[in-house]
Amino acid sequence: MKNTEHQDAVYMQEALRLAEKARGHTSPNPMVGAVVVKDGRIIGRGYHTRAGAPHAEIEALRAVEGDPRGATLYVTLEPCCMYSRTPPCSEAIVQAGIRRVVAAMVDPDPRVNGKGIEQLRQQGLEVEVGVLEAQARRLNEAFITHKTTGRPFVIAKFAMSLDGKIATKTGDSKYITQQAARAYVHP
Repeated sequence: MKNTEHQDAVYMQEALRLAEKARGHTSPNPMVGAVVVKDGRIIGRGYHTRAGAPHAEIEALRAVEGDPRGATLYVTLEPCCMYSRTPPCSEAIVQAGIRRVVAAMVDPDPRVNGKGIEQLRQQGLEVEVGVLEAQARRLNEAFITHKTTGRPFVIAKFAMSLDGKIATKTGDSKYITQQAARAYVHP
């Protein structure tokens, strides 16, 4: 792994950590985190806190300490490029003078889906996509499922012992599934 790739992964991990803070608060929107990096130092952090609130990119740009011109923006989802409840993040990124954008994944929302990336490139920004993409997809499984299939994301877990029981003879409930399954279903 090249040094730049390693740095990209480190900063994207921080953006993913920020996005996770919004779990349970952003629906129907995705969980998104962003960091602004200049001269090897994070100068701004932000995440999308709830539907209708400013997006992660805007929060990170507002939090910037100093001048963001020439900086790199790391974001867990492609920046939006359309007017909705909030203005397009792509325009704010260009206006802030960001030089490079690193996005974990393309936004599956058909209103964006590559258009935000294209808009940034047309404005002369360097754009990288796919850094820690698997982690970003896992974070937003429900959003991705809804946008790509039109149906809700559902997890169903049923656990029983080999003899078909779900509790002991006395009625005491015992863990039947392994820790990994419990953590996935009961975060």
